Amino acid sequence: MHITMYKLSNRDKMSPKMDRRTFLKWLFGGCLATGLAYTACVEPRWAEVVRMNVKLPRLPKVLNGFTIAQLSDLHAGPFIWTGDVRRWVKFVNSLEADLIVITGDFVCISARYAESCAEELAALRARKGVYAVLGNHDIWTDADSVAESLLRAGIHVLRDEHEALVVGSARLWLVGIEDRGITGITALGTISSISPSDFMALWADARDALTKLLDGIPPDEPRLLLVHNPDFTEMLPGGGVDLALCGHTHGGQVWLPFIGAPLIPSCYGGKYRAGLVNNGATLVYVNRGLGLIVPPIRFLCRPEVTLFSLSPLL
Repeated sequence: MHITMYKLSNRDKMSPKMDRRTFLKWLFGGCLATGLAYTACVEPRWAEVVRMNVKLPRLPKVLNGFTIAQLSDLHAGPFIWTGDVRRWVKFVNSLEADLIVITGDFVCISARYAESCAEELAALRARKGVYAVLGNHDIWTDADSVAESLLRAGIHVLRDEHEALVVGSARLWLVGIEDRGITGITALGTISSISPSDFMALWADARDALTKLLDGIPPDEPRLLLVHNPDFTEMLPGGGVDLALCGHTHGGQVWLPFIGAPLIPSCYGGKYRAGLVNNGATLVYVNRGLGLIVPPIRFLCRPEVTLFSLSPLL
């Protein structure tokens, strides 16, 4: 028997060439892992400042240039930690706003997160103070406990109340309506089905509370409404509010090119997904929020702090 011996070259010792299918699997797996890491770890903690110049018809000249920083939907809990809140507080303070407002959903799943969240929020600084309303997640856990934690931290919580801020010779009214816990999203984070008419019926007492509060404000003085759920602004009387600041919808948390946001917790579809909306009764601004609910990801929908600069409508 004849045996021929061959000497292997360095090329022969290398692994076989990667075929097209193996390469595509490797590429897809790498892209998927990178995408998941980005949506779960990078974008959710990559907050941006959205600057808005808003003209209001009742705003006196002395309030020209008055600035308001809006935070919303912190959702302190299993997905958002104390360090996140601390970083956001530093971020907001750097804006040096005249007023800071927080439009609800301080916690997620349990009210026990309220105390540590409030301790971090106590470091917020604004010349005219920090004001807040509660959101549906706060109501679903323990509204009184969340509110008490915030009050101890020096945050003014408006629970169907109003307060006038005195700025020079003028007053700017803040009207806070507490969330009723009836919304387009469930406590587990899934979208529920509720019609606009059902929503209005279930929020009728909030509308009545707002009417009484507005009746106590001089008709020529500007008023800002703080309410977590923007769907409530469909119930406002025309001209009753100059600007409503809301949160709740998170911008959908995910924005897909050519498709949009797959899930938006609103009776009105994408109308109140995010940004400035004129609904005929008032201007409404919907903040995309800072925190997360299930699924705890963001894509093309970064967390937001809004900085408003007010000016009179000439």
